[in-house]
Amino acid sequence: MNTEKQLSRGANSYLDEINIQYEKLTAFGLEIHKVQLSQIKEIFQLDHIYQELNIFLPPNIKSSRFIRQLEFLTGRLAAKYALQSLNLQDSIIYQGKHGEPLWPEDVMGGISHVGSKKSCHAIAYARNNTVKEKTFGIDIESQKHYVFFKKKDEFYDVFLNKNEQAEIEKLQKKQAYFYLVIFSAKESIIKAIYLKYKQIIDFKIIKFKQLDGEFIYFHLRQESLIEINLEVKVQFFYTNNEIITISCIEN
Repeated sequence: MNTEKQLSRGANSYLDEINIQYEKLTAFGLEIHKVQLSQIKEIFQLDHIYQELNIFLPPNIKSSRFIRQLEFLTGRLAAKYALQSLNLQDSIIYQGKHGEPLWPEDVMGGISHVGSKKSCHAIAYARNNTVKEKTFGIDIESQKHYVFFKKKDEFYDVFLNKNEQAEIEKLQKKQAYFYLVIFSAKESIIKAIYLKYKQIIDFKIIKFKQLDGEFIYFHLRQESLIEINLEVKVQFFYTNNEIITISCIEN
C-alpha cells in the first residue's frame, strides 16, 4: 500500500522531502502496520514533520539524540496508520510514566521500532479493547543486530538459562538468526504481559519450549506479586532486513 495517497499534506509539505514506505501485515488475525522512514537528515525536518502530522513530541524525546527522535516519529506514524483502521487517526497518543504509549479510550495497542541514521522501521497495531479474548505484544529487530549474538555467554545469560542456550544452539544451525528471534520473541511477550497485568517481568521467567514452523512456544511462570502461569505462542517472520515477532496470550 502506498502511503503517499493516505497522508494529507499542504503546499510545500516537508513530507514531500522524505521517503515513506508502508505495508500491512497479518498475524493471529491481527493487522500490523509497518512503516519505514528514510531521507531525513536534519532535526529541523523532524520538528516540522511532527507538527505537520500532529504527533505529540514529549520533552524527554525532544531533548534526545536525532536517531531517538526519528525512531519515536516512525513508531507514532505506524500507530497513526493502526488507528486509521478504527477511524481514530486524528487521536493524539501521549506517553505514560514508563514511556508506554497512551492509547485513546477503549483502544489497546502496541508499537515497536528499530533504526539507524539512514532509515527507521516501526510496527504498530491498535484494536478495540472490548475484545478481550487475546492480548498481543509485538517487536521488530534489525537482522544486523545479530552481530551482538556471536557467542558471548555473558550476553546470552541476560535472557536465556543454560538449558535454553543448549537447545537453541542446536536449532541455530537450521534457523537463521535464531538467538535474535528468541530475544525478540521474549521482548514481545514482556510487552504483552505489561499490557495484560501492568507488570514488568524478567526475561528469565520466560522459558523456551519448542519451535514449530513459524511459531515458537514458551512457558511463563511467576509466583511473586501477581501469580502468572501461562503457555505463550509467538509467531515470527522475516522482512528484507528485519525480524518481526508477535506474541499472543489467550485470556
